[in-house]
Amino acid sequence: MIDCLLIANRGEIAIRIAKTASRLGVRSVGVFTPADRGALHTSRVDVAVEIDDYLNADSLIEVAQRLGAKAVHPGVGFLAERPDFADAVSNAGLIWVGPPAAAISAMGSKAEARASMAEAGVRVLPGYNGTDQSDATLLAEALNIGFPLIIKPSAGGGGKGMAVVQAEAEFEEALASARRISQASFGDDQMVLERYVARARHIEVQILADTHGNCLHLHERECSIQRRHQKVIEEAPSCAFELPESRERLFDDALKAARAVDYEGAGTVEFVVDGEGNAYFLEMNTRLQVEHPVTEMVVGLDLVEWQLRVASGEQLPFKQEEIQPCGWAMEARIYAENPAAGHAPSSGVLGVWNPPSEVRVDSGVEAGSEVSSLYDPMLAKIAARGDTRQDAIRHLSHALDTLDALGVHTNRDELRWVLRHDAYQSGDLHTGFLTEHAQPLGSGLDLALCAAAAADWLDRPTGLLPGLGKNWRNNRYRAVEMGFGHDEAIHTVSLLDEGSHLVINGRVVRAERRGERMQLEVDGVLANSVVYADGNKRWVNTSESDVLLIKEERFVPPNSRTPPGALTAPLGGAVVRIDVAKGDSISEGQVLVVLEAMKMEQAVVAPRDGVVAELHAAQGDQVDMGAVLVVLEPEG
Repeated sequence: MIDCLLIANRGEIAIRIAKTASRLGVRSVGVFTPADRGALHTSRVDVAVEIDDYLNADSLIEVAQRLGAKAVHPGVGFLAERPDFADAVSNAGLIWVGPPAAAISAMGSKAEARASMAEAGVRVLPGYNGTDQSDATLLAEALNIGFPLIIKPSAGGGGKGMAVVQAEAEFEEALASARRISQASFGDDQMVLERYVARARHIEVQILADTHGNCLHLHERECSIQRRHQKVIEEAPSCAFELPESRERLFDDALKAARAVDYEGAGTVEFVVDGEGNAYFLEMNTRLQVEHPVTEMVVGLDLVEWQLRVASGEQLPFKQEEIQPCGWAMEARIYAENPAAGHAPSSGVLGVWNPPSEVRVDSGVEAGSEVSSLYDPMLAKIAARGDTRQDAIRHLSHALDTLDALGVHTNRDELRWVLRHDAYQSGDLHTGFLTEHAQPLGSGLDLALCAAAAADWLDRPTGLLPGLGKNWRNNRYRAVEMGFGHDEAIHTVSLLDEGSHLVINGRVVRAERRGERMQLEVDGVLANSVVYADGNKRWVNTSESDVLLIKEERFVPPNSRTPPGALTAPLGGAVVRIDVAKGDSISEGQVLVVLEAMKMEQAVVAPRDGVVAELHAAQGDQVDMGAVLVVLEPEG
């Protein structure tokens, strides 16, 4: 067994790997960049060393050699799918915890993988994976495939750069965006085109192979709940297969794919499944997947442990028939993003973080963690197990109810809504679920306003003179008024202190503050709430939802106001494109500026017709959320 391991990754996966290493008595070496100094994963390894960049292979190998690591584990991203890094590790005399470089190379290119899988007898969707990448050729191939189709970076993973194109008119812009993201994320802008199955399921098979010729599957996972082609809820097993032979065909294709590239270690073969139950090869991830916990929970194996054992030369001690799923497991990914703003990433300080205690939580953050726009926005994975699918849904839903995560926007409420949706409960899943079933907005606002106003009042200092109460005025029966902004509207809250209770907007409220947590009684109904104040922001967690309120300042300096017609940055990030110039006439819906954060692009579009009066950003600028980018004025 390896005695010292370098973990070439960050966040929750670095912590996850370190946990298994510790259980096996393996010393762990971690790394961090200047932006990640003090990040949680640095305290969960035995020793951590600063490097300039997580993608700097030379620095990683130098750290491993200097600190006596015998092996390198690349985690779930970054360098895990780069064959040159695998070769560099091996050439340095270190053990690579992953498949051979040749297997990574064969499956690292979606174009080459499609071709090799078809040759191996694995079904693939109609598409184009040729080397001629000119705009004209790709458009001609797109017309031949037909719309809708999907554009995918050949070197990509994690859904980055993928785009569904519904019609020819959208193709040029979608292709340009996909190329930009692919080049920035993977250093390669080759594209693959495939027929898009509009109502498809995304199902994958976990593979485990050793260096002695044994190759096994660990059954399937359902990963159909996605946004931006990236998974947010996964479960094992899948309820998609009514006939055993359909499931066995899936397993057979997965094993064919692994054996075709002489696979070793843990890997995942992904399939798209149409409405008739036909499974088509999508890609093979030659690494550990983010969603691996659900497989671990139903088959009873630690996949990181078996990665280390296989890398150490051990033989798998079990046979295929001995691996049977028991029960049902379900995982939800908590992202720092705002579903109400198109799932735009959200950065800032995570002021409150109280994860549930009765389920598995793989997290890379704690209260006070900086959520940077430089890295992936995932905060944690919360996974629950039950004897049946309904049991797993119930346990996971309750776990999300008890999660407190405030200081950045998260997708917690959206995940809770999905789990409770009738279609999800019945197993009617597909990759367009979040588009077909749009989540209603605005839930929980009234309770959040009560909680924020009560917290603000309780936090005010008591008068220093006897008999002088908070916010003294000569008419004590006149209510105090506060303004809170939410979704571009201002909500006025009136509060009257009656001594034994408060009257907020006509409702009788009793509140007790304990740090960020509050016990709130509204019209005789008790509810727990969390209110976190960050400047003028009030992040409120109630039993109904998480709500961000902006407390209005009573006296605002005139030069601090946002100018009329200003369009501001919806997130912090880099300005990658500016499509207009000062003086340009623009139309409603026109793209003005494109930002990139957490390897995702966000377009700022014109809300109305007008003229560009001012430009406050240039290509390459780093901007904060809320920064003014463009000022529009009416034409004429």
